[in-house]
Amino acid sequence: MAATENLTFPTERAERTTLLDGSTSEHRRRFWLLSDHLAYADIRNIVADYINTTISDPANTVRHGWTVGALTRESPHERTLLTLVCGDLETLVVTEFTNDDDDSIELEMTVNTDLPEGYSDEQLTISTELVTAARGTYSAHDVWTWRIDIGALLTDEAEVSFGIDDELFDDLCYSLNSRLMTESKPAAADHNDDLTADLLAEAYRQLLDTDA
Repeated sequence: MAATENLTFPTERAERTTLLDGSTSEHRRRFWLLSDHLAYADIRNIVADYINTTISDPANTVRHGWTVGALTRESPHERTLLTLVCGDLETLVVTEFTNDDDDSIELEMTVNTDLPEGYSDEQLTISTELVTAARGTYSAHDVWTWRIDIGALLTDEAEVSFGIDDELFDDLCYSLNSRLMTESKPAAADHNDDLTADLLAEAYRQLLDTDA
């Protein structure tokens, strides 16, 4: 018996089940909510570029080496929009902060990288209008933690300086991600397949545009 023979549908089109009232998994619903965010397209662009630049063979190492989650944490004035985990460490996190006074929002991206060889704590400490960096505070990992004002990144006028060469920043991201992915496997509980597929599709488009 064909599977479709077990399905029944309302006679009237107006009574059909829509995406809003039909049953769906919590992970898929989280992705749909995130994709409706005003800044989602820009966030996707940034994270897809990060995946292309700092993760080796991302289509085949996903789940086993890295995962990504949507809307994983929320409190009254703060919610985590996107979390990318390599091994057992969150290496990229996008957080939204809400100001009740004027209903404004701020978007911050936290990125963990490896430590450059020979840098003192003083050299690791960077503070500008848009970027701050310091030695990380994780008990199991010695990293360089960067906090970046994404809202500024999304404006044409913004000029974001990391205080180090862009190539060095990318190399440090790649080094940490690769090491983490070989040392441990990420937990899969918060992994979001729909978000991952969208990020990898965007990463693929970016590579095609680069080669064109």
